Amino acid sequence: MTARVPGGSLALYCGGPAFGAWNATRASFPLTTIDPAMPRTVIISDTHLANPSSAVRSPAMLRPLWQGANELIVNGDAAELHHPTHRERAIELTVELQSLCEHDGVRLTLIAGNHDPFISDVRYLLLADGRVFVTHGDVLHPAIAPWSENADHLRREMRWALSRMSPEERGRLEARLAAAQHASHMEWTTHVHNPPRTSLVKLAMRPMTVAKLLHYWWRVPELADTFMREHAPQASFMVLGHTHRQGIWRRGDRVVVNTGSFGFPARPRAIVLEDDQLAVHAIVRQRQAYSLAPRPVAAFSLR
Repeated sequence: MTARVPGGSLALYCGGPAFGAWNATRASFPLTTIDPAMPRTVIISDTHLANPSSAVRSPAMLRPLWQGANELIVNGDAAELHHPTHRERAIELTVELQSLCEHDGVRLTLIAGNHDPFISDVRYLLLADGRVFVTHGDVLHPAIAPWSENADHLRREMRWALSRMSPEERGRLEARLAAAQHASHMEWTTHVHNPPRTSLVKLAMRPMTVAKLLHYWWRVPELADTFMREHAPQASFMVLGHTHRQGIWRRGDRVVVNTGSFGFPARPRAIVLEDDQLAVHAIVRQRQAYSLAPRPVAAFSLR
């Protein structure tokens, strides 16, 4: 088995591409994958490999999560490929993750997030005959991370990228994702040189950041539901990461699931798609390995 990382995008981190003149070809990457058979797929997010604050020191710690699975999907921010200090180690650990999955016969799909915007060409997936919409979640807000000290920069870059498109293109999902990808890339290449590590102590020293973060956490389920209705109306479930807040929210006949993060505050969850069912499992750490809790937190029929 090989990793699904179209375009060999890890090479871009040796000198990532500028957005340049946006065009439809740039955004027409192979985003949609529909696999109705789907024997067993595991979805996690925000492993943040090579980040000093990540609890995942080695991809081998994640190995029990994909045992018995056909595919592992990391829904954004798999590794800290955005930052020069961590980039080399992040590449090493990403290759290690790919090698472990290949050795175990598990297909690896890496969805690009805002910390690794060019790790692959995949920005979203539609699974289970289109009923499950999977994307990192950075595209939900025009400032990508509205609680961030760099939110204004991100908003300007997002606005600039969208301004390069025609009015018809701006409403397309691919265009929105391309603009968010550009903004995330430009944050780390032009605005950020030494971003602070997130911790409870750090947040306590920045009360406005905490207020913005809590407010955004409250808004995310509604934003996700609106985004899904506009860009994936056939889907009943939206799977996100990005905000590091795990949770399950119902909005009418739709369900929004956030799988949390292996970084702060480190309460990750996993989605297991199997036998026409979407199950949400807590991820538990035992010594130096992570595994799925035996009983799901919630389960939903995909029929």
